[in-house]
Amino acid sequence: MQLAKSFEQAACVVVLLATQRPDIPLTSDVIHERIGGSASYIRKIIRKLVVADLVASTSGNNGGVQLARSPEAISIKDVVLAIEGPLHTFPDRGYFDQVFKDVEPVADEGTKVVNAIFSQADQQWLAFLSHQKIAALIKDLLAVSQIPVLNWNNQSEDKMGQLNQILTRMRAAK
Repeated sequence: MQLAKSFEQAACVVVLLATQRPDIPLTSDVIHERIGGSASYIRKIIRKLVVADLVASTSGNNGGVQLARSPEAISIKDVVLAIEGPLHTFPDRGYFDQVFKDVEPVADEGTKVVNAIFSQADQQWLAFLSHQKIAALIKDLLAVSQIPVLNWNNQSEDKMGQLNQILTRMRAAK
């Protein structure tokens, strides 16, 4: 199984929002500029995150999107399900029925057994991802004890320079 490209983009949206100052919504234009790709596709991804209650949207001149929950309360599973929908890795296209059509109990049992195996695997995978929180991912990635925040909307600022300064201060304070 492979996640859609939109999952990685959605994860980047969530990480951007987790590092955005919580009092300032991040505009979809800035998100699009940072991630790239199609602006309308990024808006569709944001919409899926809003529908899943991971992101809150505010309209108006100072509008944009913000996390609807803290990064500590959002798991990678939440993002996967928001983008991919319910997980069913076994497609069950009826091949067991076709191959064993002349031995019907075998075909029916084979489909049930394989469905059960993949259903259990799906649940174990999702259970693991439910323990992987966005906050921990960011902290591990940046090697810090708290998530740094800045205003991604301000395009005139050197974001990498700002982020490096914040990270240096945070690491020195450890």
